[in-house]
Amino acid sequence: MNSTCTFSLQWNSVNRTIRVPVLCVCIIGTIIHSIFWFQLIFSGIIREKTLQWLYAYLIVDILVLFRFFFTFIVRMTSTECELNHIWFFFNCYFEAFIDIYLNSIGAYILLGLNICRYVQIVHRTNFKSNNLIHLIIYLTPLINFLIQIILQWARLDIQIGVTCRIEYINIYVRLFNTIILFILPVCLNIGVIYASICYIHSTVHLQHRATAREKYHRSLVFQFFIFYIVWFLLWSPNIVASQFTTDVYTIFSVRLLSFIEIALDPFIISALDVRIWNLWQNIWRIIRNRCMIQQRQIQPTHMNPHVISIQS
Repeated sequence: MNSTCTFSLQWNSVNRTIRVPVLCVCIIGTIIHSIFWFQLIFSGIIREKTLQWLYAYLIVDILVLFRFFFTFIVRMTSTECELNHIWFFFNCYFEAFIDIYLNSIGAYILLGLNICRYVQIVHRTNFKSNNLIHLIIYLTPLINFLIQIILQWARLDIQIGVTCRIEYINIYVRLFNTIILFILPVCLNIGVIYASICYIHSTVHLQHRATAREKYHRSLVFQFFIFYIVWFLLWSPNIVASQFTTDVYTIFSVRLLSFIEIALDPFIISALDVRIWNLWQNIWRIIRNRCMIQQRQIQPTHMNPHVISIQS
């Protein structure tokens, strides 16, 4: 790559190399998500409104995968030294902002899912959120970003040969974003989980025994708690690192963890709803049956050496 290029989207050799593991994980994740959604579309549960938060979370995963493939293809196929300025800045803003945006709405979608589980446990009814709640979740990070750009709290950091990123003017803006994008939804989720546990414990204490409903609710809280720990360990480092470090190896190490979490999400999500778990069981049953059929077809026929075949 020519070092004199001022509007080039080509990656340098280091950035090309470190994205190979991420590419492999994204390909595997795309295959897993495709199998999951293919099975989901042809099943009856796709129209279940109670699964809307799980669908929204998985759609965010798909958008993150799309963002990576789009950026990867553009960066790897770009050969021009002086690109059209509109196309150049569109790609830079796209790859710099979309990661932050999708990370933030993913965290709040999990909060919405957790609140729905709490309502289901306490009020024994399924909470049907309206479109306004979704609209608030999707628009708030966008408005926050636009305000910071307008007030010049954040700017686009362009360095030829590397990925474009958002640079903030001081540590206070970084802390503000970390609180809004990460700490706040995590604390709220922990609070909702704790409230659910307290309600179940008090109900069991009053009844002096755990009914089938309380056991089911306890399993719901436990399943979401395990899922949230996995999400916290694999996804949250990417959110924090995007605010406080510019080291390319650190950024893509934590980003690799987030893509591993995306690839595993269809399996992890299935633990939160028995209907989705049954879908994976059906897929596994079909694969196992086909493997057994193929094994029988290629199995050689064993002949008894003591039997003489007489042909006329």
